[in-house]
Amino acid sequence: MFKKIVLAFLLLVGSSFASDLFQKGNELVAKGKGVMFIFESDTCPYCELLKKDFKENKEMNTLAKEFNIYLINREREQDYIVGETKKAETTTTLRMAFAAKSTPNIVIFDKHWNRIFQLPGYAHPQQMITFMKFIDGLHNGDYTAKDWQKYLKDNGVS
Repeated sequence: MFKKIVLAFLLLVGSSFASDLFQKGNELVAKGKGVMFIFESDTCPYCELLKKDFKENKEMNTLAKEFNIYLINREREQDYIVGETKKAETTTTLRMAFAAKSTPNIVIFDKHWNRIFQLPGYAHPQQMITFMKFIDGLHNGDYTAKDWQKYLKDNGVS
């Protein structure tokens, strides 16, 4: 009986912790963190795999705390308020602005809303960790945006 209670508690805490990784609502803000848009769809198995990676990969999960990560379902039209300028956008206008035709489609910004990278497709955890560490390094002054290509090459991502 005690094992069942502990297991239920761990599942509850784990699922609540994992859901905290992805921001809710329609206001897409940086608030001093990197920003990530992940365009997804209801029928995309790689989208589910990417979300699972964020939840289960310890390093990705830790790095994710330095980002505001927004899941944008391309099949659900929604209104959004974006950035400090509070620009009004919709799912369609965001999809068009980033030419997000496939899912997942990952767009990564620094904390100043400079788009650093966009990847149409799934990124393996090691790739995502590399991308996220670069943004963290940008914020810490370790890199500049000009270092992006060299950083990827030096870290085995090309």
